[in-house]
Amino acid sequence: MQSNLSLDLMIVDDHQLVLSGMRSLLSGNPIINTITEASSGEEAVALAEKQRFGAVLMDMNLPGMNGTEASRKILEHNRDTPIIVLSGKLENDDVRALLAAGVRGYITKGCNADEMLQAIQSVVEGEQHMSADVAQHFAFDMLNGRPDNPFDELTPREREIVDELIDGKRNRRIAEQFFISEKTVSTHRTRAFQKLDVSTTAELVRLALRHGITRGD
Repeated sequence: MQSNLSLDLMIVDDHQLVLSGMRSLLSGNPIINTITEASSGEEAVALAEKQRFGAVLMDMNLPGMNGTEASRKILEHNRDTPIIVLSGKLENDDVRALLAAGVRGYITKGCNADEMLQAIQSVVEGEQHMSADVAQHFAFDMLNGRPDNPFDELTPREREIVDELIDGKRNRRIAEQFFISEKTVSTHRTRAFQKLDVSTTAELVRLALRHGITRGD
């Protein structure tokens, strides 16, 4: 570890026992200056708006505002905040959504102090860090073709309309923009939603975020 690295860390978890355990693991280490605890996503976001943290350890499964949403809100306030998400399970869609949102690390609960500290140092230095089991699971899915982007299955016109829907436009406005009828827009929309396995625009937006798609991609 770098001897000159000293940062203010925030740990976010809704279980006091977990918070105490991580504090015990990390306190006293020369790379940690202070440790702040938050027991909810809402509290973490509020603290991050008042103080700039050198790194954040974020539990994935929080009541109310979950770790993904809390991470997004913190990054909206300060895009450079190094966030590491801790999770007890492997969900590749979660990993993709978090990386797309700007989260730099993803490690599983149960990792030892050395890996946690290595993850902190890596993300502070601007790198990404994933636990070995997460990286292996992620790579296995890639080899098996499961993470293929469903948006690639859309026709050019369907993708254009989906982009406008993600941007918040309604059928009538899209029809005017592309000089087509609302019925045609509706037909393309229905086919696109079927291919993407979504039923609402909100689901479409969440799916787009999981695959790192924003307006104009």
